[in-house]
Amino acid sequence: MTVQLHRNTTKLRRTCLAWGLFGALVWLAARWAGADPDHFHHGKAPFYEVVSVVMVAVSLLAWLLLLWSFLMKIDVDGLTLRLRGITTRLPWESVESLTVTKVGDSWEAPNLEIRLAPGVKLGGRLASKRAGRRIYSLLALDNFDAAPEEVIAVLQRYGGGRVDAQEYLQHRAAKRAVARYMRGDAVQADPHLVEYMAAQRSIEAEKREIPSSGDDQDPDSTRNDHGSRD
Repeated sequence: MTVQLHRNTTKLRRTCLAWGLFGALVWLAARWAGADPDHFHHGKAPFYEVVSVVMVAVSLLAWLLLLWSFLMKIDVDGLTLRLRGITTRLPWESVESLTVTKVGDSWEAPNLEIRLAPGVKLGGRLASKRAGRRIYSLLALDNFDAAPEEVIAVLQRYGGGRVDAQEYLQHRAAKRAVARYMRGDAVQADPHLVEYMAAQRSIEAEKREIPSSGDDQDPDSTRNDHGSRD
């Protein structure tokens, strides 16, 4: 079975449009202030004009970049990523980790990062390097067309122990707990965090239970083999 995750392009286009309109309004206000020598912000009008032009230009560029499609296909064999017109197939063996990371000091809009094995590259994104590994930022978790917890659950289902989202889920669980407490509701364990931790424990248990090839061999059969050779 293959699961597909898309970018919520409609939401992002609306955000770009809102910032572009805001920049245009700032430009109009700056022009008006610049034309009035008695205006309180008359001296700062040229600065605000430059800022507004940059804001509109960045919004337009971001909107144009959204014309490139984003697609992530996940299955038992690996990931298929289509980023800015380039499609890359990544077997799970080439993926070292998928991590939900902070942006600055905030968990409000975390990124999904992928760390690849040595020698593996991903098209359509620029990489940073840490400890000799290429690391790519794929997409802000809130910008998928599915809820963040659903994205994490799908990745964990197929990627197993490669997925690291514990800190983020703990942050989300704490916010929900505080909200329930403020409403006067009973505080209970967050089901998304519980499911994630249970899956992690199951993955770790399976790794510990994998026997070595020597352990699979029956001692009696070993003795019989030696006896037959004698």
